[in-house]
Amino acid sequence: MIQGLTAAASGMAAEDRLEQLLSNNLANQETPGFKASLGELIEDPVFSMERYTYGDGADGIGIGEMGGGVDFQEGVPAFSEGALETTGRPLDLAIVDAVSSGDVAYVLTAQGAKPVAGPVTVGAGGRLMAGGLPLAVYGADGQPVQGLFAVRNPAYQGSELLSQGGSPAYDAAGRPSYVIENAAGQVVYTPGTETDDPYAIRAGSADDLGYHAFLPVQYVDASGQSGLAVTRDGALQLNADNVLVDAAGHAIAPLDAAGQVIVGGRIVVNPLYHGTQIFSQNGTPVYDANGQPSFRVYDAQGNLVPGGRIGLVDADVTQLQPLGEGEYMVGSSYQASEVQPLLRAGTGRMVFGALESSNVNVAATMAQMMQALNAYEANQRVAQSVDAILNVAVTDLGKVQGA
Repeated sequence: MIQGLTAAASGMAAEDRLEQLLSNNLANQETPGFKASLGELIEDPVFSMERYTYGDGADGIGIGEMGGGVDFQEGVPAFSEGALETTGRPLDLAIVDAVSSGDVAYVLTAQGAKPVAGPVTVGAGGRLMAGGLPLAVYGADGQPVQGLFAVRNPAYQGSELLSQGGSPAYDAAGRPSYVIENAAGQVVYTPGTETDDPYAIRAGSADDLGYHAFLPVQYVDASGQSGLAVTRDGALQLNADNVLVDAAGHAIAPLDAAGQVIVGGRIVVNPLYHGTQIFSQNGTPVYDANGQPSFRVYDAQGNLVPGGRIGLVDADVTQLQPLGEGEYMVGSSYQASEVQPLLRAGTGRMVFGALESSNVNVAATMAQMMQALNAYEANQRVAQSVDAILNVAVTDLGKVQGA
């Protein structure tokens, strides 16, 4: 009975968190470049139920199992591109990814796991491959495990090789499409045999995997500590010093002539410039009839940087964590020394005078919110019923008449 109450409470908490995530998505439907987060509920372990007997040496008698409820799985942004809207505003820019659709899978290399484009196929020894390399197997800590491989299950009778996110597909008999083997070909794990999978592979769509293009940002936290972050929100502004900033008021980090991020640098729009265009197509300044540049780039020491420009960097979206106001932390830190090695040269394209719309599907989000609300109320009714039964057990059962 107590387990039933716990499961209902767990479900209510999970649905409440899901509702908050969906509400945040809906609230940002007009935010340029906003990426809606996807929330999922995962099942808790199943409890064994026993009927207890009394007396010396008495053992409980198993009477079945009860679900432990559900937990909310951390919301993950979906990086499908929003529609482009022309604004004509000189400081607005939209980001278009070089590859915004198609299959992506993470493969194992000598330097670790990396995403490659292309479908997953079955190679020698039944190993799952992409781009000619075996898929990376990730451990419970989220890190790739050397010496383990995803191998097609010879007992599997289905047609689909993978399910969403790289999870195995299952046939009518419940057999998974792949198993995990070591280098000697011994099966070390069969998916579906444990409540919490110790291993996983990452394969799916470019909408939520692989490298996407971003603007680098000079992030500053609440304590004043600075570092690097990235953003897709191209509704840029100027601060009081004519420095180009994002929606959070953080300076856009410029790139040097070689395409490297200038940590601590800034883009300063020239107040003496008279023109309607601020950026050239490759992000460098434009000049007016008097030879005045539209902007200048300075490094952290205030030195002018020849060839400095606004530009994009690529980041692996599986390593991003939302910071709020359209910004993302890369990896587990925004310290520049840790972030820079995780960034690659930008392969996307900037469209000036336009903005990328939010990718929030309003109708679908509202439908999900109603489903979450209905599930919350159902769990609430279960909790109330259990509470009423427990109240009867405590106050009425075993009461002696006339006492």
